[in-house]
Amino acid sequence: MNRSNEIRPILRPTIRLRSDAASTRALPSADSSLGRDVSGSGISGYADVAPNGSGSRIGNSIGESPIMSARDARAGDGGAGGSFFEAGSVWTPEQGRKSELIAAVRAIENKSTGGFTKFIVLLVSLAVFVAAGVAWWDPWMVSMLVVVLLFHEAGHYVAMRMFGYRNVKMFFIPFLGAAVSGRHFNISGWKKAMVYLAGPVPGIVVSLPLMTAGIALEKDWMLELGGMALLLNTLNLLPIMPLDGGWIMHLTVFSRSPILELVARVIGIVAMVAFSIFTESRFILFVAIPLVLSLPMTYRVAKLIRRLRDRPLPQPERDEIPDAAIHLLDDEIQATPLAPTPTANKAGIIVQMYESLIVRPPGFAATLAIWMVYGGAFVIAIVGGMGILVGRDLFRDGIFDMDMFDADSHSVPLDVDDTRFHLGTDPIDESYLAVARFESAVDLEAAKKRLSREDLEKYTHVRFGNVWFASIPIEGDGQTEDELVVDDDVFLEDEFDDEFGEDNFDAVRERMRELFRPVDPAETWIANLAQSPNVGDGIDDVAGDVEGENGRMPRLGQSTVHVISGMHHSSIQIRAIAPDPETANQVAEEYFQMPGVAGDRLYLPAWSPLDAPTQQQIDCRNVLKTLISGITPETAPELFEERKRLYEQQYSTIDDDDYDPVIAAEFAAQIRDLQTKFTSDFVEGLDGEQAAVGRMYLRYQQDELAYQAKVEQRSIDIRARIAAGEELDENADSEMMGDEYPIMDDYLIGDRNLLGLSDSSRRSHHFASHVSGDVLTAEDVMEEREYADQDVDADVITLNPGERILNLHVHRATDQAATLSAIVAFLGDRGFHTFELQYVTPTADFE
Repeated sequence: MNRSNEIRPILRPTIRLRSDAASTRALPSADSSLGRDVSGSGISGYADVAPNGSGSRIGNSIGESPIMSARDARAGDGGAGGSFFEAGSVWTPEQGRKSELIAAVRAIENKSTGGFTKFIVLLVSLAVFVAAGVAWWDPWMVSMLVVVLLFHEAGHYVAMRMFGYRNVKMFFIPFLGAAVSGRHFNISGWKKAMVYLAGPVPGIVVSLPLMTAGIALEKDWMLELGGMALLLNTLNLLPIMPLDGGWIMHLTVFSRSPILELVARVIGIVAMVAFSIFTESRFILFVAIPLVLSLPMTYRVAKLIRRLRDRPLPQPERDEIPDAAIHLLDDEIQATPLAPTPTANKAGIIVQMYESLIVRPPGFAATLAIWMVYGGAFVIAIVGGMGILVGRDLFRDGIFDMDMFDADSHSVPLDVDDTRFHLGTDPIDESYLAVARFESAVDLEAAKKRLSREDLEKYTHVRFGNVWFASIPIEGDGQTEDELVVDDDVFLEDEFDDEFGEDNFDAVRERMRELFRPVDPAETWIANLAQSPNVGDGIDDVAGDVEGENGRMPRLGQSTVHVISGMHHSSIQIRAIAPDPETANQVAEEYFQMPGVAGDRLYLPAWSPLDAPTQQQIDCRNVLKTLISGITPETAPELFEERKRLYEQQYSTIDDDDYDPVIAAEFAAQIRDLQTKFTSDFVEGLDGEQAAVGRMYLRYQQDELAYQAKVEQRSIDIRARIAAGEELDENADSEMMGDEYPIMDDYLIGDRNLLGLSDSSRRSHHFASHVSGDVLTAEDVMEEREYADQDVDADVITLNPGERILNLHVHRATDQAATLSAIVAFLGDRGFHTFELQYVTPTADFE
């Protein structure tokens, strides 16, 4: 048989001829590339062995050197032929196969696309994606998909370019989405993880503010676009291959075990099939079929990679796989069932294996950091998305309306040199404040003549120049603000149970709007004071407000009337400039720092013109205020430091992830002992009526602390029952709260009225109130206005450097107009000047 017939044709082997017969022929090294001169002689050429053994030459010579056939070489014609037949110089079938494999690998490595071609591919694939999408889906949905996918893939693209990937290109896949491809044989594991995260994480970060802005600005397209971006990017983080989350888990976990990788791929295929069935998308099912068929090959490759993981492997050169590495991987493949794989497919497997072996899984610290970013993005997406969607339901389509919270601030200057006060004759327990502003005091007095003489006699009202205050009593059969809140607790519970499943928020929303709905002046006893609106001229409501360059000022002959009610009832403040800083601080501390109030009790303030409290009653209030404040650095520095030490020890001992109620109860008991010691020691130093108040409070504190201890013990018992596997009935929590919680008022109200509480049967009850105060500097006032960022009326107090404002908050008052009048008179006698009233009114359309 002809020898040449035993040798299959190989891919253009290089045959080098030297004129020096003594020189030995350099064998082709594993590092040489096909068709390249690595000998340095400058004489090279290509020749193919003819399959028919004829010895005819195939191909043309290169350069000046003749190219010999195998038969010419065997004839020994010429001194150079001897070197050709030296040991190892004859090409074998094995060498030919490896040469083909190297060429196939190089073809994969060197495959590159120009920038213009990449752009054309992106445009064409995008056009096909849009055309296919519009045929099946809504065009608006397709346009949003394109925007979301472009932003997502742009993140991958930028990250790959930053980390030095080659041949990076982006393209769309009809019905599936988009992708970015690139190649890098020498990249660290953490960088590869960042490439995976660079798509979904920025998408989530941008989508949440976009959705929030859509709700705030009532732009549906922003909400929909942000919602789609959040949904797609969150789904992309699922640990299912081939999603980004799946590749992150593959890099950090699955790649460490062939079994895990196989399980992960099977789960991904099952998820694709389930999604295909759920969405009735046959196209996705067709994509899953080849993935199923490739599972055996994938498992074998994964096993081979795991076996080679700890073996030394030549590092990439010029971003290419070294020939020696290709030979090594090929030899390993030959020993597995992968050996019969076609050359082109085997080259792809080698590229995949080499990249997997070179890019090792990140270390423990890097893996932990990657998981923190990955898990954090997942949690932010889910929690943030749910919060935004709940907010949308509550504020746009649910319980609340966004404009329900919009309000205007008002600053009304008071002319305390022109006042007229009338104290109502009817008893009153709670009221709203009505404020009316006229062009002049003459107009105000003329308007008052339209009111009923009987009402003017029954209800308190006061005039400060062209401004008029009046108290609007809250009827006994009506609902106060507190009653609305209590009723809503019951109402909302039933409504949530019965209606939320049907997305019917109308009734609940209306009840919530009642909390913000202002009282219409036309429905009160001052109805005739407010004029009906005229069309035009900027009048917006029945109160006669006019929007103009000078703020909200009444039109000539008309009034601006507000009834400060609803949730804005607590916005009433009265301000005045103090004669000096010392007086401001002294008045605020002595007269406007009452102990807290609860329930129905109210103190008669020290500035009440009727039945003002005695000094003894004021001293008793100060005792109560000290006891309520408890342990402070001023009252008990040693106990304060001891309590601080216990808190620090508690925080360092108790682990939030493994909360132990027994240990927590032990610390709580020690802190309760400190509180009891402080109160007992303080009360022991008192005498007379102050000691009596101290003992009242001590009994209250003992019962209150005992209740806390009982609740803690009950919590420990329930936790132990749960740990023992005992099933708790639905009354377990109610059993723990069965005892009535101690109320301080029940311990302080006695026959002797040691604290000067108001008596509702006396006329002085008109002045019962709870008012607190603080002192503001000019800087405080400016910061306050900048922080509020609200439009205010043109007339506001202007402070000079060194001046102080006494700022008083009216929290509760039986008779609002009487309280404000008494405060103005009290402060005026002490040199305060430049008074103004501040309050807030809603701007929403509650009709």
